[in-house]
Amino acid sequence: MPTTTTFPRSADEIADRLRAVVARATAPGWPGRVLYALSTVPIAAFCLALYFALFGSVVAVVYGVGLLLVPLVLATIRGFAGIERELLRTLLAIDLPVGERVRRHPGILPKARRLVASAGTWRAVGWLGARVLMGAATLAVLFFALMALVDLTEPHDWNLLTALPLLVLIALVVVVTLVVLDALVRLAASVAPRLLGTSPEQQIAALQQSSRRLADRNKLARDLHDTIGHALTASLLQATAARRTLTPPDERPVQPDFARQALQHIETNTRAALAELDRVLTVLRDDGERDPAPLSAPGLVDLEGLLAGLRDGGLPVALVVDGEVDDVPAQVQELAYRVVQEGTTNVLRHAGTPLTVAQVVRSGDTVIVRVCNERASSLESRPGPGGGRGLAGLRERTAAAGGTLSAEPTPSGGFELCATLPLSGAA
Repeated sequence: MPTTTTFPRSADEIADRLRAVVARATAPGWPGRVLYALSTVPIAAFCLALYFALFGSVVAVVYGVGLLLVPLVLATIRGFAGIERELLRTLLAIDLPVGERVRRHPGILPKARRLVASAGTWRAVGWLGARVLMGAATLAVLFFALMALVDLTEPHDWNLLTALPLLVLIALVVVVTLVVLDALVRLAASVAPRLLGTSPEQQIAALQQSSRRLADRNKLARDLHDTIGHALTASLLQATAARRTLTPPDERPVQPDFARQALQHIETNTRAALAELDRVLTVLRDDGERDPAPLSAPGLVDLEGLLAGLRDGGLPVALVVDGEVDDVPAQVQELAYRVVQEGTTNVLRHAGTPLTVAQVVRSGDTVIVRVCNERASSLESRPGPGGGRGLAGLRERTAAAGGTLSAEPTPSGGFELCATLPLSGAA
């Protein structure tokens, strides 16, 4: 089989290779690479000093004082690794993620334990070794290049025949030196993400935390939709009822007490909705380093208060609870509450104020939640249909809990929302 060689075969190919080298050396970012190469030797000396300090602190453990010196030196190494990340970002445009923040662990002993046990600490120690090796290589390259230049520029019998070859050799030494230094910088750029970046364990933990935070925020968004949607719909119903009592269309007497009660419900609903909106926005505007603060979850005991405001606003709704529900897990109780909340909100949006029944039945290891309304007799106060996001989100939450959700018309012309929730779904 014929083989191909990588050596240039002609003067044109040699010229192309040299142009490629020059183009790579003068590519965008070459000033940063030059500065990084110049900083390699002093930084390597500092890294070597840190190595000696670490070795000395380990030896001093036998005297007891090393127990304090080792965490101090390791913390210094981690701080230096952070400076190195900034240097790589600034000079070489390498995007390195921030490592684990050990100082955020509570307590001094947990911080020291995590500092010693963290893989990021020892990978930073490994980066010190890489820095020392690169500094030694850079120093060797500069030394031999300087020796070659001194030898070539020594006094010679300069004439027209010897000057040109000497100048070519000097230029070749300079080019080779720059190419080797550029290769060392590129080697550092390829090694840095492996030693200064996040470890696979940290990446997995960060992804898990991000997924958990995203799931919590999705839950917050669904709860906000349920609470705000119900509060606004109920407030509209109560405002309409108050307007009717204050301005009756016929000879009916004005009922200021009923209007006052409706306005009080509107005020209560608005305050609760604004409070939950403020809490959710506080979580969503968080810096992402803390998990969302959990909101107070409603339960079955809150259903009567949920429906009381609707009754005062004119929706004839009854609550029926069958079976023992005190030992129902909190997660299932919250989901049952959301089913009743979404069901009654949809009744107001789509059917106005028909006769409605909210039923919660405990049957063995299952809780059945049903909201059923009759055919609408008047749609004057209906706020209009929503976007369907409430039922879609409720169906997702019910499926995640291992249950089922059905929403369909009844033979009498009404509508029924029914959810079957297993108690085992609380896990």
